[in-house]
Amino acid sequence: MRLFRRSILFLGLSVRLLAEAPVVIDDRALSIDFGDRIGAMVDAGQTTSAKDLGEQLKRERVAIELAEARKEISEDVYGGAVDSVGIIASVYKCGRCDDWHRSGAATCWVLSADGVMVTNYHVFANAEHSGWGVLTRDGKVSAVKEILAANKEMDIAIFKVAGEGYKPLSFGEASKVGGDAHIIAHPDGRFFTYTYGKVSRYYRTSRRGVVWMAVTAEFARGSSGGPVIDSRGNVIGMVANTQSIYYTSEKKGEGKGPFQMVIRNCVPVESMLSLIEKE
Repeated sequence: MRLFRRSILFLGLSVRLLAEAPVVIDDRALSIDFGDRIGAMVDAGQTTSAKDLGEQLKRERVAIELAEARKEISEDVYGGAVDSVGIIASVYKCGRCDDWHRSGAATCWVLSADGVMVTNYHVFANAEHSGWGVLTRDGKVSAVKEILAANKEMDIAIFKVAGEGYKPLSFGEASKVGGDAHIIAHPDGRFFTYTYGKVSRYYRTSRRGVVWMAVTAEFARGSSGGPVIDSRGNVIGMVANTQSIYYTSEKKGEGKGPFQMVIRNCVPVESMLSLIEKE
């Protein structure tokens, strides 16, 4: 009887350990042919030209049916959101060969099941590239078909990709300073990286009165467009850019002094909602 109980306990522990196995991302396997697959879509006429996307960046608002905000605290923010985050990249030809070359990857996230996604405006800024595509964690690559709404000053682009069945994230309410900030993004090709911190402040710049949200959660190049998520799994912001602060050099002409800290700027949820008319 005692041996039977031990066997049951061991079996229960084994099942629990299997259930809690961490998500493992294979960066190389995931992205090795990403550019070639986008290039094939360009060749097949499945993508939208950079010229047309550039014109579509002038669109200011779009009507979208949004997912209902989550009310309960999530026990696994990463697991609940990782399949709603994508890798966005573009392709171009160098003029010296016939191969497609991929740009550096940025981050995007799903807003509706029929393929509406969100990233930064600056992700689409390169007018010389031939087409864009999105890679999700399951290995699916989808062509970017249309930009639905955008704002350069707020650094927001809402766009649509081909296909259906995507897993949308919901918008939450603006977080207070000190509130949780979970980020899933792709810093320098380290795909689906999770970082955690707090909202550190909201501030307004002189540039047309745009409001930004700063967070302490880390991110780097490639994280542009990554969702900032609260502890319920709702989007409260989006990664935008960083600013490094250096101490003033004591001697004139010596340039920057010692490095001090990084300010991590994000688009607040209200800015994204200002581009959306709810259906």
